[in-house]
Amino acid sequence: MYQQLVTHNGKFHADDVFASVILTQLLPELPLVRTRDEQITNDKNNFVYDVGGGEFDHHGIDDQRQHENGVPMAAFGLIWQKFSETYLKKMMPDIAPDLIMKTKLNVEKSFIIGIDALDNGVSTYQSPAFTISDAINDFYDEDHELESFKRAITFAKGVLDNRIYKTIAKLIAEKDVINNATFISDEILLLPVSGPWKDYVEQFDKCRFVVMPRKDGNWMIQGVPVSHGSFEVKQPLPQLDKPWIIFIHRTGFMGVVDTKEHALLLAKSLVDNV
Repeated sequence: MYQQLVTHNGKFHADDVFASVILTQLLPELPLVRTRDEQITNDKNNFVYDVGGGEFDHHGIDDQRQHENGVPMAAFGLIWQKFSETYLKKMMPDIAPDLIMKTKLNVEKSFIIGIDALDNGVSTYQSPAFTISDAINDFYDEDHELESFKRAITFAKGVLDNRIYKTIAKLIAEKDVINNATFISDEILLLPVSGPWKDYVEQFDKCRFVVMPRKDGNWMIQGVPVSHGSFEVKQPLPQLDKPWIIFIHRTGFMGVVDTKEHALLLAKSLVDNV
């Protein structure tokens, strides 16, 4: 059994802080030590990460471990790859196995890769994790390294756990959307319930519009993006003057009408008039 958690001292970054979130939750009985002392980092009785050249250190010149998009793994990605399923089960003991795997992959793609990219100097990889890394870095206090590191861990735990909870909620809602989805035609998808749909629709090249209810009782017609994450849609809605049209966004990516029937009428007319 390990005697202590060990990571490097000095300036800390988002990857070792988030890795510490997972490890301090899974191994809460172990003290956390920050050092570069090789006698400690080479001790097999210690769980060492982001330093020491072992399994969970990514700084080796020959280290080729990557995420599926080619971004090199940092400490967070390496720890997540190994321990995420255990961490998720501890957070939510009743979570279904298939949801664990989907959450693991989704959180990696939407969150962890961005942090690993920044730590490895892959500046061209755009991710909201950049601002989170800045927030982590701001905790660093040279005169109180360990205390500031622990404060950063507390902050990072809230961020990571919230990302996981939000991801699971999205996956559950997405499943409900898929189960109730109906294709009116190859170009039009009708959703009788509102929820996340973009990841599902990406697999249908011909689909151009999604029709769904809004919480205010109106109905929305939304254009399908040309690619994942894009704000550009395959067929923008034109500005039309109809008494039942409540609003059409100036970019044409979506419109709001009063009823489902009018939403479908609008979608069909746009498809027919291309």
